[in-house]
Formats: sequence, C-alpha cells, structure tokens
Amino acid sequence: MRLVRLLLACSLLMTGLLAGCGRGDQAGSTSGAAAQSGVTERTLQVANGADRPLPTLLVHPTTAGRFPVVVFSHGYTRRPEDYLRLFRIWAGAGFIVAAPTFPHSVRGSKALDDKDIVNQPGDNAAVLTAVLALDTAQGDPLQGRIESGAVAAAGHSLGGMTTVGMFTKHRDDRLKAGIVLAGGQWPFGVGYSGRPAPILFVHGRQDSVVNFEGCTEAYEPLAWPKALLDLPNGDHLAPYLGPDRDFDVVAAVTVDFLRWALLGDRPARERMAGDAGGRGKVEDRL
Repeated sequence: MRLVRLLLACSLLMTGLLAGCGRGDQAGSTSGAAAQSGVTERTLQVANGADRPLPTLLVHPTTAGRFPVVVFSHGYTRRPEDYLRLFRIWAGAGFIVAAPTFPHSVRGSKALDDKDIVNQPGDNAAVLTAVLALDTAQGDPLQGRIESGAVAAAGHSLGGMTTVGMFTKHRDDRLKAGIVLAGGQWPFGVGYSGRPAPILFVHGRQDSVVNFEGCTEAYEPLAWPKALLDLPNGDHLAPYLGPDRDFDVVAAVTVDFLRWALLGDRPARERMAGDAGGRGKVEDRL
C-alpha cells in the first residue's frame, strides 16, 4: 500500500536524522530517578507466546488511589522510551501507562517487518492482561491500585494503526477509549465493532509520513463519539515526542480526553478546545 511504503521510507530516513539530532531519544536517556515527582517507571516482562517477547515499559503514579490503564503502541522504528515525556505527563495526571516493545517494529530489531502489525493488537491484549493482573499480585507496587474497568488504547504512527485494529478486526472489549496519534486504518479497515468507545484522533497538517487524509480515512467512517485535534503546523514526530509547542497542546488535550473518557470528568472535555489554544483546533463529536 502506497501510504505504508511512504511510512516505511520516511520512518527509516527520520531514524537516521534523529540519531544525529537526538530528538525523541532525549527523554529515553533520562533515568527513572529524574522522572516527574510522584511518577515511577519500570520494565514488566511479558510475552505473547514463546516467540514474541514484549518487555513493557510501565510508567505509573506513586501516589495512593486506583488508576486507569493506557496501553500504548510505539511507532515503526521507535521505542517506548522515546515517548517518556508524554508518558510521564499522563502518569502525573493519574494514569498507568503500559508500553510494550514490539519485536518486529522496534528500532534496532534484526527482523523489521511492517506487516507484523497484524500481530500487534494481540500483543497488546496479552500486555493488558498481564498489567491488570498486577492488581492482585502480592507485593507489587500496583497491587490494589488498578481501575480495571477504565482501560484505553493509544498509539503513534504504525502504533496508531495498531490502536485502530484494537477497535476493528481485533476488538478488545476491555477498551473504553482510544487515542490515535498520526495514524490511519491500514491494514485493519474501518469496520469498528463491539460497544462504542470514544476515540480521539490527533494529526498534523505538515505530516509527510502519514498524511492528513490517512487520518481522516479512519476518522470519518467512525460512528462512535469521536474528536479530532487538527494541528496546522504539526509534523509526524515533534508533537508526540517533544519538546515542542505542539507537544504541549497534545499533552494537555490527551489528558483532558482521558480524564473525560475514563474518569467521567465532564469539565475536562470542556477544556479540550481551550487547551488546543492557537496551535490546534478540536473537532468535538463526543
């Protein structure tokens, strides 16, 4: 498919460019000790069968209470650590983030294969099961602290497409909401199924990897509650990796959305348009 071939070529090109400028890897180089106050991170060893190890970055609050879960899918040739800035903001707002490393789309894999995306929704299901089990795991830091009825899926680029798959061909009924960052519908189509769940799409008009039309192909057919954060100056990476002014908008609006969708915080939904500021526009069909 032309869209995905463009995604592959541009992702590989950007990987080389990023190696030189450091964008996206800065956050990953920050130690857990330097993380945002009230937030911690660790790696959970998960597998989806013997041949699919899924080491999962967990970023979660250290404060008391029960917290919703967001399972996050990284982009092609990205790593979960690339998104630590965003994860720390979500965790600081009261969410548990679980971000698996996919074996055939992670940067550095010896067997890169974009078509392995068809297995990634199943990987996320295995990760979600493992994370939810921590609520009853004796001695685990998350024992008794997981709100198992409040679960969302999110992802960037190829990971955004993976997220769409979790609401279409590979519907996971545990999901109550979704966030698609710079993603489309390939190869899962737009046959959304199961109970309706609100989905927030975020896309930049200057994205030359997955163009804006790729986003709307997944957004427009969705009959469920939905919203679109349109970033006129946003490209494929900076709004999601930071530091960037559009990143600040994405962080604020996604927190608003998660608070509304998973916690029933109606004022948070009403803040979405205002938090987009002059950097973005929210189309609200929630």
